Amino acid sequence: GAPPPPPVAAPDGAPARLLFRCQACAAILDVTTGSDGDGGAGAGGHGGQGSSQGAGVDESWILPEGARGAKPGVVAASPSGAPAPRPSSRANVANMAESFVVLPSSVSRVPRDVAGHGIDAQCAAMAKVFDMAGDESKVDLPMCLECAASLREELELRIKETKSECETYAKCLEELGVAEGVAEGVADASSTATGGGGAFTRGEKEEAETRKLEAELRAELEKADELREELDELRRERLELEAEAADLDARESAYWDDFNDFKLALERHVDERDSLVVSVEQTGRQLERLKRTNVFNDAFHVWFDGPFGTVNGFRLGRLSNVAVEWDEINAAWGMACLLLSTMANAVKLEFSRYTLKPMGSFSKVLDAKGNAYELYGPVNILSSHKYDRAMAGFLQCLDEFGAFANDRDVRNGVNPPFELPY
Repeated sequence: GAPPPPPVAAPDGAPARLLFRCQACAAILDVTTGSDGDGGAGAGGHGGQGSSQGAGVDESWILPEGARGAKPGVVAASPSGAPAPRPSSRANVANMAESFVVLPSSVSRVPRDVAGHGIDAQCAAMAKVFDMAGDESKVDLPMCLECAASLREELELRIKETKSECETYAKCLEELGVAEGVAEGVADASSTATGGGGAFTRGEKEEAETRKLEAELRAELEKADELREELDELRRERLELEAEAADLDARESAYWDDFNDFKLALERHVDERDSLVVSVEQTGRQLERLKRTNVFNDAFHVWFDGPFGTVNGFRLGRLSNVAVEWDEINAAWGMACLLLSTMANAVKLEFSRYTLKPMGSFSKVLDAKGNAYELYGPVNILSSHKYDRAMAGFLQCLDEFGAFANDRDVRNGVNPPFELPY
């Protein structure tokens, strides 16, 4: 039970009260015993309202029906909700004394060193009584009258259900007994009919039982032979299935080996294909770049510088007011002669009247008779005619190359065809 609250100070010298809590609803129970043996009024209630009836020690708890004997001094709940008789205080004290049981210290939940007649001793005694009653009834005590009535109704309902189950089990046992008796009677009747209406002797019964057992033994032996044959057949089937399973495992292993080899070959093929695709793309881009590249423009940069045309930065010509060194003019003539000769060789063009001999700053022009004319300076009045013939031969070759390029563009449908700017 719950430990009691501290005694409440009584006004005007009144005795202290013993208060406990109901273990079901936590209502406060007053178990104080007056001088005349009547219990004081219990304070508390269910849900914070109402009050428990004044109850002494004997009315604060009950023993459920079916407990192991009634203890002296224990008042059981009256049936049908009728009020229980209330014994006198002297009977209560005597019965309480007779109901005490000394428990070892490891079992008792109440200190053994509490003695005397004060409020502590009374509280300890009441707690001991509640512990003993709770251990006997397997119910947490103390308990108010309302909770005790609810518990009583619940226990009565369980008893009714248990009795109903017991009756059902008894009926089932009776039916089983009747069925066994009928079966025994049928067996006795068949034995009587087999004996021709007379009773078997003990030896005849034993012989008949022996024949019956021998027949059962033969049947069991035949059944055992059949089972052995079936077992052998099942073992053969198992061996065949194991061989098939091993073959399937080997084939599966070979399949996965082939599959892995195929996957590796496929991955290598995909890698090679991707590499080739990348190479083709790079080569195509390089080819397009090379197609757009003119080697002659890179090797021979033809441009102008004021009134002079230039080849790779060398000015070709001179004016009266602009003096250009002959070394620069000779270098420009050499570059121009090499460019025209290279382009003619690229298109396999042979000039009809002159032949160009690019020799750097000392290039020459040959006529059909093999006469060489120097395409470089310095020149004077005596040698100027050769220089003039060399420049005229160079211009003749340039004119032939322009005509050849124009004819080829016309044949190839290039519009507009090539034309010299001057």
